[in-house]
Amino acid sequence: MRSISLSLTLVSLLLLPSLAAAQGARLAGTVTDPAGEPLADVAAKLIDMESGAEFDQVSNKKGRFNLAVVHASRAYEIVLAKEGFQTVREPIRLRSGPPVEGTWILVPLGADGEPLPILTPEQAAAKKAAVDLYNAGAQAFNAGDLELAASKFDAALAQDPELVEAYEIAAALNEKLGNYDRAIQLADNILGREPENARALAVRYDAVNALGDAAKTDAALDTLIASAPSEDTARRVYNRGLAHAKSGDVEGSIPRLEQAVALAPDLAPAWGLLGDLEIARGNYQRAIECGDRLLEIEGSAERGLSLRHRAFEAMGDEAGAAEALKALAALTPDAVMNSLFERGNDLFDHNEPEAAAKIYRQVLDLEPDNAQAHYKLGLALLSAEDTAGARSHLERFLELAPDDPEAQSARDMLSYLK
Repeated sequence: MRSISLSLTLVSLLLLPSLAAAQGARLAGTVTDPAGEPLADVAAKLIDMESGAEFDQVSNKKGRFNLAVVHASRAYEIVLAKEGFQTVREPIRLRSGPPVEGTWILVPLGADGEPLPILTPEQAAAKKAAVDLYNAGAQAFNAGDLELAASKFDAALAQDPELVEAYEIAAALNEKLGNYDRAIQLADNILGREPENARALAVRYDAVNALGDAAKTDAALDTLIASAPSEDTARRVYNRGLAHAKSGDVEGSIPRLEQAVALAPDLAPAWGLLGDLEIARGNYQRAIECGDRLLEIEGSAERGLSLRHRAFEAMGDEAGAAEALKALAALTPDAVMNSLFERGNDLFDHNEPEAAAKIYRQVLDLEPDNAQAHYKLGLALLSAEDTAGARSHLERFLELAPDDPEAQSARDMLSYLK
């Protein structure tokens, strides 16, 4: 029995060194930002430099994490990583027994990927005040108080000129409120950092345009087109072309309208105005092309057919004009008829009976039994001294509408003509 007891003791003694060598260790860590605020969702990892084994955990909302390893005596490396912050990687020594406590600070990265400078308490307080003002501006904006919102954003920038989030909205608000010089100043600040910032370029153009300097406006628009060739830009280009047209500058308007439709091929107002101007300067084929393009754009068929009709009519192509007018009448019959009658009546009232007769004949091409068109055409032909034609249409009018209020007048004229 003694020998058995002795051997058991020896075995126990032999096991003790290996158990001691396998003693583990724990690390209790805290991660904060430079202001001391805890950072959640930080990936914390311990790497066993001997075996390569890894032990990891994610920090909680208090910035805490706990990691346990098997061998306290080995060399380890700790890695702390979070998107938007500089990764920490450094050696660490652990020990058996109570957890090793550690605190780490992760430094935020700027837009260029470089670590941001660590702020003094005063600087941190100023940045916090700026953020509070920014949030107050956002609340005022959402409540519809644009004046208050603009003042809050300006105050935020005074506190922290590096609060880049405030520049875009402050620039847009100042432009909307008519503070154009301030809007340009804010937009230029953004463009100094981001030369192709689309929102800043758009605000800057709008502000320069409002100030009325034509040369600066066109230069700002060209810069916007080059850097931000979007549909929003196309609408601004169209409006610039429209302004030229309203001032009578057709030759200045057309290049802008061509730019607008190149940027936004479905911008119907630009195609319509371009077609109108091409008719005005006698470029009828280009006007027809504009009409054709409008026919391809949803909701613009009426505008396209009207443009085609006017272009064909202006170039003397009666067949083309009639075809376009027929298609237009099928789409909007009442509108077309009213428009034709208005044109014919206006011509007749201005002592142009032959031109008026041509319009009334267009009505009859569309509606051969339109009693009013026969009556109006009879009057126009009578004024043009075409008595035979006048008699024919007045008689047809009476056949179609014998009880019309103008019927007796027609009878009197027919009696006179006989």
